[in-house]
Amino acid sequence: MKLILSSTIALGLLAGIVACEDHRTNPGSPQTVSGLRFIGERIVPFQSQFGGTSIGGLSSIDYRAETNQFYIMADDQGTTNPVRYYTASLNYTANAFNSVNFTGVTTLKNTDGSNFTPARVDPEGLQFDAVNRRIIWSSEGLRNPTATPAPIFIQPFIREANLDGSYVADYPVPSLFNIQPTENGTRSNGSFEGLALTVDGRYLFAASEEPLYEDGPRAAFNVAGSPIRIIKYDRQTGQPVAQYAYRLDAVHAAPQPSNQFQLNGVVDMIALSETQLLVMERSFAVGATPDYSVKIYRIDLTNATNIANVNGLQGANYTPATKTLLYDVATSGVSRIDNLEGMTLGPKLPNGNYSLVMVSDDNFGAAQITQFLAFEVLP
Repeated sequence: MKLILSSTIALGLLAGIVACEDHRTNPGSPQTVSGLRFIGERIVPFQSQFGGTSIGGLSSIDYRAETNQFYIMADDQGTTNPVRYYTASLNYTANAFNSVNFTGVTTLKNTDGSNFTPARVDPEGLQFDAVNRRIIWSSEGLRNPTATPAPIFIQPFIREANLDGSYVADYPVPSLFNIQPTENGTRSNGSFEGLALTVDGRYLFAASEEPLYEDGPRAAFNVAGSPIRIIKYDRQTGQPVAQYAYRLDAVHAAPQPSNQFQLNGVVDMIALSETQLLVMERSFAVGATPDYSVKIYRIDLTNATNIANVNGLQGANYTPATKTLLYDVATSGVSRIDNLEGMTLGPKLPNGNYSLVMVSDDNFGAAQITQFLAFEVLP
């Protein structure tokens, strides 16, 4: 992608960093995180309607402190309703999750101001930019070399938009992440799903969900350590400044039967600092009990190798990000873990600790659920 963040945007960022120190515009982040404590769950009924749209496919969530609102991406490819994000009010205390109330829906526009052509975009990640009061969102791209009447190769992107959904600019994506007719670059449905802004707005992290073809095999029940890449962008220049490897766990269980679909990947992140992040790994195996497993890791990039110039990680000498298990959602006691794909820090609780919220993507199917989970972040 050739369009880079303009100098106007960069100047706006520079002007906004000071304002971002105001807690009303940026909720900040905890200095230390030792674990999570489960508060409660709310489920949005299947095919609930808001603003003429069907609520579902909720794949990412972020919090805006000054309005006490949550921004939530729907991963609708424009086939059910236009590509969009929602705002919502989540009402929870230290010991109870009381309600989820949707408050707004905004259509995200293409570069020319039009609605996206259905099935030509795959929205996934979302961040509210407290510095510029914009949305940063990502599309995984689409790859179907056997589609008729013509193969489909739609490139992934990371994009900035105004709050009304209008296009601002694209972040440049390294060519290694391009979707290609050959088995190179990004796998189908395996690109940018997790986005994270640092508290000061200076850096943006973007994680691929699954390994590039050049980097190794996909995670599987008997395959651990598959590496995905995390790109670090300097938002003053709009340029990527580093890439880091993060090694995935194996899929949590064998699919039944064994030839059925399975995956594990990074689906969201939270930046605690320039080098410390929380990472959500979501694992799925058809026919397994349970079919989903979701774990939150605290990772450290301090000693990780910058692999931006390494075109393939198989056989390469590098140091990945270190990872420490922070929380296994299975220990929360919820009766069902669904397709959790988004997480964000929320407002502080009365004791001064941060809250954290997760949301699930029901894939617009009646067999799954739209699930919100609230937690206390333990220092």
